[in-house]
Amino acid sequence: MDAHDVQYQIKNEWVVPFGRLPAVRATWYPSEHNGVLEVDVLLEDKRIINECFAGIGSEEEGIKDAIQNFCVNSFHVLLAAFWQLNDAEQVTTEEWKIQNKPYTVYIGNFGTRGSAEASPEIPESLFKTIEKTIKNESIDQQINWFRCFFCDVSGDHTFEALKNNEVWEAGLNAMKTLSWKKSEGYYSVRNFLVLKAIA
Repeated sequence: MDAHDVQYQIKNEWVVPFGRLPAVRATWYPSEHNGVLEVDVLLEDKRIINECFAGIGSEEEGIKDAIQNFCVNSFHVLLAAFWQLNDAEQVTTEEWKIQNKPYTVYIGNFGTRGSAEASPEIPESLFKTIEKTIKNESIDQQINWFRCFFCDVSGDHTFEALKNNEVWEAGLNAMKTLSWKKSEGYYSVRNFLVLKAIA
């Protein structure tokens, strides 16, 4: 927040930018050689956006890696959607209509990670597939968020798709229809976006 000149207060474990919601907190869960950074964003309607990021390395090294992972994948989307700090190189802003209702959409870049043996490869139609599937969703909240994640470990594929923190079956099924590269090592692809209804 300091790097982006965001004024904030700290109340209990929450960072409160500009003295009002949304508020943010982060919790580090370490293990022997890595850990997980859990980031929560408390919205005005009391729902919580929950995003988790792996950090490779022990102690400080793992924390730094997880924070970098967070910054690459979700941080700039949150800044744009909730605090009007939009870096056009990090976030694409569009207007979509879903069930004839207009939304401003804050779309993060694809975040990729990979081992030396693997080069992340993103299917050409991945985002078009995500967009089409979201536009077919039934949405009844003013604010909605979607996260899609894919990883390949030595040719074995794992998919994750979430809508408002819940398993998003339509997104999972759509991602599985795409052609994903198999590798000898590890690579992952992640995307995060936020929809806000236009009043």
